[in-house]
Amino acid sequence: MRALLASAGIDVPTTRKHVLEPYRATSPLVDALLRWRADERVATTYGYAWLDAHVGADDRLRGGWTACDGAAGRMTAQNGLHNLPVALRSAVAAAEGHVLVRADLGQIEPRVLAAVSGDAAFAAATRADDLYAPVAARLGVERPIAKVAVLAAMYGQRSGAAGQALSGLEHAYPVAMAHLDAAYAAGTRGEPVRTFGGRLVPTAFAAEEHPVGSNPAMDAARGRFARNAVIQGSAAELFKAWAATVRAALAGTPAHIVLCLHDELLVHVPADGARDVVGIVGTALTDAARRWTGSTDVRFVADTSVVHRWSEAKD
Repeated sequence: MRALLASAGIDVPTTRKHVLEPYRATSPLVDALLRWRADERVATTYGYAWLDAHVGADDRLRGGWTACDGAAGRMTAQNGLHNLPVALRSAVAAAEGHVLVRADLGQIEPRVLAAVSGDAAFAAATRADDLYAPVAARLGVERPIAKVAVLAAMYGQRSGAAGQALSGLEHAYPVAMAHLDAAYAAGTRGEPVRTFGGRLVPTAFAAEEHPVGSNPAMDAARGRFARNAVIQGSAAELFKAWAATVRAALAGTPAHIVLCLHDELLVHVPADGARDVVGIVGTALTDAARRWTGSTDVRFVADTSVVHRWSEAKD
């Protein structure tokens, strides 16, 4: 392969993706190679053997399910249910006379931060469909910068434009930022943190090789992990409360959840009942959020669409 690339004037030490990627825009050969590799990986992983092993005679894909997995506590599944490539999503289609109602939580992490921190000013921003718009106005910056700053605050990024905007966040939303800072500090000490629902998340990973306090870089990594874990873990709890509420609301109807993926629900429903299910999904989110947070101070939103194939839903 390197000889072939060299014949086209591309001399590289290896053919790994990160090495070839810079040549992609100017070399049709590199672009074709990388696309072929991606397609070949999909074909190998999700080929005929996968179909025979995991797709039943009723054309349904099934896999083992874990209700709480990893630090974030998200639901996970096997056999491709949680990592089906985008290229194959067109194969996930509703049965004849049915449609899929797809609902995806919008801007879930910052809205969860507003809820778990109890920051009244940040909670006020969640009343908007686009939370980042009022945040940007309050900070006096463009919306993209406000978005990057909010996400950076939850992931512990301090450099670049995000780092500059963080000082504004700390002034505008001190309670929310203090909540994240407290989680970070606990993480640097190797102390466990708790999600909003009370689940304990250990932070002292790799303690045998790098005892707490012996490696500043590792301590900082633990702090960043903790900072994000209290938000992602809490978001996972809200998502599961929402999914359970939707399932209960659909009991006794021909509609049912066929997939829970990260922050997304996929409901299979007779076509003439789609509008009702859209309403049920929205109401269930409001009800679940109220029970989970104990108030209505923070507004949660979902992007909901009715499609025939999963691939038709906009991300």
